[in-house]
Amino acid sequence: MHNIKCFHKFVSNINVNRIKDMENLNKSQNLTLEGYYNGLKRPPSPKLEFIRNIAETCGVNHLTVRNWIQGRNQPSNPEHKVYLSELTGIPVEQLWNR
Repeated sequence: MHNIKCFHKFVSNINVNRIKDMENLNKSQNLTLEGYYNGLKRPPSPKLEFIRNIAETCGVNHLTVRNWIQGRNQPSNPEHKVYLSELTGIPVEQLWNR
């Protein structure tokens, strides 16, 4: 259940940030409804957001996260392994079993 709360909080933060970006843009410019709509960013893919979230939280770049996902290497920091386990609901010892 903790993982679902983390994911929902993560998704909520993304939506809040998008709304704040548009509010700031609207304050700096005199936008029309059409201008506001056209300024909305296309939502990123869930997989890309997943990678970005992990990279930001763990303080690594997205290529490192992709290497973790593909099993090329594993985090050297045990806290990162625990975070990945909590985020996905997969036990740490099972994250890279092949």
